[in-house]
Amino acid sequence: MRIFTLAAAAALLATQTAAQPQPVPPKLLVVISVDQLSADLFDEYRSQFTGGLARLASGTVFRNGYQSHAATETCPGHSTILTGDHPARTGVTANAWVDQSVQRADKTIYCAEDPEAPGSTHSSYQVSPVQLRVPTLGELMKTRWPASRNVAIAGKDRAAVMMSGHGADQRWYWDGKQFVTDLAAAPRPASIAAVNAAVGQMIATAAQPLVAPPFCSARAQAIHVEGHAPVGAGAFARAAGDAGAFQASPESDGSVLALAAALVREMGLGRGSAPDVLSIGLSATDYVGHTYGTEGQEMC
Repeated sequence: MRIFTLAAAAALLATQTAAQPQPVPPKLLVVISVDQLSADLFDEYRSQFTGGLARLASGTVFRNGYQSHAATETCPGHSTILTGDHPARTGVTANAWVDQSVQRADKTIYCAEDPEAPGSTHSSYQVSPVQLRVPTLGELMKTRWPASRNVAIAGKDRAAVMMSGHGADQRWYWDGKQFVTDLAAAPRPASIAAVNAAVGQMIATAAQPLVAPPFCSARAQAIHVEGHAPVGAGAFARAAGDAGAFQASPESDGSVLALAAALVREMGLGRGSAPDVLSIGLSATDYVGHTYGTEGQEMC
């Protein structure tokens, strides 16, 4: 198996002269973003990684990378991953901003909305990539290989939109209750209903706390806040029907990965005549960090 960097993948799109040998493109590019998994967290837990993260960490890893733009919120950050441009060029400088020129009472614009859609507001919006002003890698691949497919799955709509951009073939994201899409005209894969049903059943069932490995359980502390039940005694215990707790847990990322794998199989991604790109936005780490903090048992 060959592992391609984004730069190497983008290089495949460059015009080749007749004298140059044509490189063989990868059949499937899988681009994974883990929201709020910063370089310091990667370093802190690197010795504990197993499976996929350990495999990645054993290869070429720029583990002390940094963001060269100031706004490191979800939307501007994801707008840079598969465009190679800073937010000043992508047009996405924050998760939301104020635009006094829009012809509506709500002057706040959500980064992944179409403000001209009837009834759209920054909190109840029509999901759209119209704010993204530059092409993504998936769009450029389609220019080079028209049969190429651009697919995105994420725990947040803004992650899926910013990584796939315009002209996505499939784009699915969690809306707090189920996986949905803004691509009304796209064919609906059968996998969607199956995964949504399975996740719905999971949320409807209470979850016991995860059994933490010793490295993580040593960081457990019960935090007492007046008027609230203690937090920290059991990581990710969840009452039946608590979709918010599901979202801020490893179960959430598991559902995103399950749907991504299902679409790879159903759509035959990587098995067509042209290379495909699959963008996966894992959002649970971000929800965990905002809900519980970054140094406790939950983040571990």
